[in-house]
Amino acid sequence: MNRDELGRAIKAACANLDEPRVIVLGSQSILGSFDTDELPPATFLSREVDILPLSGITDPSSVEDKLLMLDSRLGEDSPFHTSFGFYVEGIHKDVVVLPKRWGSRLVHFVVDDDASILYGRTGLCLDPVDLCVSKTIAGREKDREFVSALVAAALVSVADIGARIVGGIEWPLTYTEDRTLALERATSWLASLPNAEGG
Repeated sequence: MNRDELGRAIKAACANLDEPRVIVLGSQSILGSFDTDELPPATFLSREVDILPLSGITDPSSVEDKLLMLDSRLGEDSPFHTSFGFYVEGIHKDVVVLPKRWGSRLVHFVVDDDASILYGRTGLCLDPVDLCVSKTIAGREKDREFVSALVAAALVSVADIGARIVGGIEWPLTYTEDRTLALERATSWLASLPNAEGG
């Protein structure tokens, strides 16, 4: 995926939701901060863009129907997916583990839009360090590959990820695993990376 494709996904999501801004969660939010030629290949291979309507934060009661609409109109196997080769997945914030105050660090990715020339459509993308915190705690193999690639490319640092974790985590109510164990696993894995201090 590249920034043009991310922009198309943001524009389509905003148009279908009739909202000027959406939040981009998941790996492709990295394209809000870096272009593909700056990124290691492991970080932009996904063909899925995880999007939360901004109204999912401001008006949570309305979000479920909007997520279903995104999935049906722009999701996997939709005409949009068939036409462009990538798709949007509507995602609820309550399934994502993020560091505290993540909302104050969102990266604004503005897409030119003839329907809204003055302001454009905007994808509010996760800050790269916040994204890496989320993936480090999730701890799946693909998440670790993603974080490792960014650290190896010196686009984020182990120290910054670790400091963001220490600053506190915003745990969703749906998170049922042992939080202390999850943090211990995350910090232990971070310390094992080649670019970790002393590693």
